[in-house]
Amino acid sequence: MSTLAFPGNTRSLLVVASMGVASLMALGLLTLSTAGDGKRDARRRQKKRRPKVHLRGLYNLGNTCFLNSTLQALASLAAFTDYVDRSTAAVAGDSEDAAVTVQLKHVLDQLGPQPARVAALSPRALIGSLSQKSRWLGSRSEQDAHELFQLLSSTLQAAAAGRTGDGSLFDSGFLAATPPIANGIVSSPQPAVDLENPLLGMAASRTACVRCGYTEAIRHSTFDNLSLTVPRTPVATVEECLAQYTAIDRLDDFKCRSCTIAATIAQTKRDIAACESAMARDRDGSARRARRLGDTAARLREQLGELEAALASNPEAELRGIRLASPAPGVSTRQTMIARPPRILVLHLSRSIYLPTGGTAKNPAHVQLQPLLDVSPFATTGHISTSASAPISGAAHAGEKARRRNCLFRLSAVVVHSGAHDSGHFCAYRCVRTGDAEQWFLVSDIRAVPVPLEAVLDAGNGYLLFYERI
Repeated sequence: MSTLAFPGNTRSLLVVASMGVASLMALGLLTLSTAGDGKRDARRRQKKRRPKVHLRGLYNLGNTCFLNSTLQALASLAAFTDYVDRSTAAVAGDSEDAAVTVQLKHVLDQLGPQPARVAALSPRALIGSLSQKSRWLGSRSEQDAHELFQLLSSTLQAAAAGRTGDGSLFDSGFLAATPPIANGIVSSPQPAVDLENPLLGMAASRTACVRCGYTEAIRHSTFDNLSLTVPRTPVATVEECLAQYTAIDRLDDFKCRSCTIAATIAQTKRDIAACESAMARDRDGSARRARRLGDTAARLREQLGELEAALASNPEAELRGIRLASPAPGVSTRQTMIARPPRILVLHLSRSIYLPTGGTAKNPAHVQLQPLLDVSPFATTGHISTSASAPISGAAHAGEKARRRNCLFRLSAVVVHSGAHDSGHFCAYRCVRTGDAEQWFLVSDIRAVPVPLEAVLDAGNGYLLFYERI
């Protein structure tokens, strides 16, 4: 309302008051603002800080969305693209692994953030190189993004190690340069391997007998991804999937080495007693039979000594020339935990449900995501347990921090799948980070659109999750 609408005296007071407010504002003693103005200013500042970037799409060459989405996710991982650069510089010759490595680098270089809109790229050359290793990639049928990731990872590892063929990360010598873990747990020596591979982590597995309490040597293996079974519930979390993966499983058909040696010792003692009884009965018999029984008893006593020494110190020791007994299978427990987290943690959310009819269906559970993932509850510490009913390792020890170093990860990319178990469409959410600012994109073949973080976390149908260690 205008001041002209007020009576004269009131109008004069309003003018004076207005002059007073203006004076106070000029002196900086009074500020007029609203909550709406503050929010708009914050949005403008955030928008000003956020650089304008664009992403290049990939042409779908016939059901190749599984490849396009996986490549887009990998392109958002700085440590992975650096690893591909190093691998490309190191490969030599014209092997299939070298060809795939070179073509992969070319595609990843083109998928980096762009300052302006750019045309989509055709991955035909990369598909051609991959088809030389695995012919299923050359078909036009729908394929699996997880299988493609494993093929790319093993090919890079083989190229970096100077090998050809279908090299496997799980046969590599990741542990060769790894110092032994506490409590004398050792692993078999293996050839050296490129430890700079950011995908490589280490898992620890333990099998323990419930009947006698014996625990086999904790075995270590490398992994480039963890395949997690999604719970058959309407809603689940990544932590719940990891908890299920690292849970203690019960095995009902396990043959314990310690129980086997104990049964063999009991059988050997019975055989010695039988020989001695026969010798006593045939004391007046032939000297030849007596010598034979005596030799048999002496050999059994020697074997008994070896068996008792093995049972006391090392049940896994090789026992040559000794026929082991075969006790009834007993109950054991088995558990796997993360022993060394990788720089890039890749989680495969397995959604396959195997039906009684022999067919398969897709688990539609909504898996909720968070920007940060702490894997310390699922990782070993320096304290190793050999109890069949206790976890391999736990954080509840005096003076020990529950949160371990190198266990905190941030989400960087997600490959999602929509549709049924054997058909549908793959696309990717990927994050572009510049300094403290980040922008998420939804990329579906040639189309890339900015999306808020909330859309990524609430997508629900995640299939491959890519985390970078903080």
